[in-house]
Amino acid sequence: MSDTRNFVGRELNTEYIFGLFTPTDSTGIIGRPGDYEIEQFVAMQNIAAASTKVQFTFPSFGNVSLPVRIDTWLTWNDRDEITQYDVVFRWFGYLLQTLLSSGSGTQEENMRTAVTGMADSICESHTQYCNGTNAQYESRDACFKFLTQDIRVGQSYELGMNTLLCRNVHEVMLKYRPDVHCSHVGRSGGGMCDDTITYKTKAEEQYFENSPWIPPMIPKAM
Repeated sequence: MSDTRNFVGRELNTEYIFGLFTPTDSTGIIGRPGDYEIEQFVAMQNIAAASTKVQFTFPSFGNVSLPVRIDTWLTWNDRDEITQYDVVFRWFGYLLQTLLSSGSGTQEENMRTAVTGMADSICESHTQYCNGTNAQYESRDACFKFLTQDIRVGQSYELGMNTLLCRNVHEVMLKYRPDVHCSHVGRSGGGMCDDTITYKTKAEEQYFENSPWIPPMIPKAM
């Protein structure tokens, strides 16, 4: 997805595609999808593209309900399995700012409440699921300090960088495979939440393995 890192392999993709949108008690920027309407769709052989409006509810932000536009590109193989995809949440920056600013207080107060809530939630999940060799912090206080003081909250395009928002995205994954995901909410970011990606890296990244969006040639009829 454009605002996060690439998820390589079937197992990671299955976890994130389905796990991010399942009901959870975590405080997060990911909402729950509901009704949807496909507004544009085109398909040719093993390629499909769509623009879909999905009505999301955000439990962590007073159950506010907002429409979200999602643009997708997908390719399939001859077994009807998805071989690659690209997903863009259109106007995600505007959506994120709307959520973080929502509430009954001033914008600054609402932001502080959101940051505290996300940090508390991550540290609670870390305490519950990241034990033994999977532990990333010495204590809950150390976790909270790091998340609220030692790293930035993050912009909408920084869900794959060294930010609180990135660790918030990965929090819901901890219960599935702690040995894989606990490092993603820790200090190092586990290769998912760090500042190694630059704008140029994102812009020049080649992440499609088969010829991007070019269908096989169709033999001409004789």
